[in-house]
Amino acid sequence: MRLGRAALIIAFVAIASSASAATKPRYFEPDDLELEAPGVLDFDFQVGPLRGNSDGKNRIILPDFEIGLGLTRNVEFDLDGAFSLSEFDHARRHFTGDPLWIAMKLGMFDEQDEAGNVWAIGIELGPRVPTLDAAGVGYGAVGLLGFSRHGFHLVMNAGALLDPGDTLQAERPRSLVLGLDLNADLDRKGIWSLQSELGGAYYFSPDPHELTFTLGGTYAVTQKLDVSATALAGFLPNTDHAGILLGVSPQFDLW
Repeated sequence: MRLGRAALIIAFVAIASSASAATKPRYFEPDDLELEAPGVLDFDFQVGPLRGNSDGKNRIILPDFEIGLGLTRNVEFDLDGAFSLSEFDHARRHFTGDPLWIAMKLGMFDEQDEAGNVWAIGIELGPRVPTLDAAGVGYGAVGLLGFSRHGFHLVMNAGALLDPGDTLQAERPRSLVLGLDLNADLDRKGIWSLQSELGGAYYFSPDPHELTFTLGGTYAVTQKLDVSATALAGFLPNTDHAGILLGVSPQFDLW
């Protein structure tokens, strides 16, 4: 009887952990190696609906944002986060936030070979602080390896993330992340461009693993303003399954 009770308790804890993880969908977004010029402040906002592949796990991104400020030619200060309204097609709605990543992006190496190919290496690292429904401070470190040729840019991401937990006593989400970021100019003036990302995360904590693919296009309204539309597809259980995100990205010269 005691063994049966212990098994029931273990099963209940496992189910509760899985349910808790499923209520907080997130996905790893691979980054590029484009560093803002010194004094340039860049905002990148995206909003739109995402459908989960488990019942009632839909949400609206309000917004997903990245803010970058060029400090020197090889150093950029970044803020990366997202807020969302969950379960928008049910009576119960909940506003929540992903961890805010306060990071420095460092360009470590950049060189062009004889064939005209450009190779670059960088790193992005810094604390990941809680926003809503979370506690504690985590940390993230991602290495970046970039290749460019004639308007084609491909960046591989690899690193590890430790995120805030539900409470100070709760187990922290811990993951290894891997991804590819693609950006390709569609015309000589760079007015139209194609973007695509493939990102995955393997969790050592009771959180759902991630595998997400995005494909979108960007139109440069002016040299300081871009607009974009991106389609998203997720392939693993208890994560974002599909969605459409609309974006705007203005830039400002601070000095």
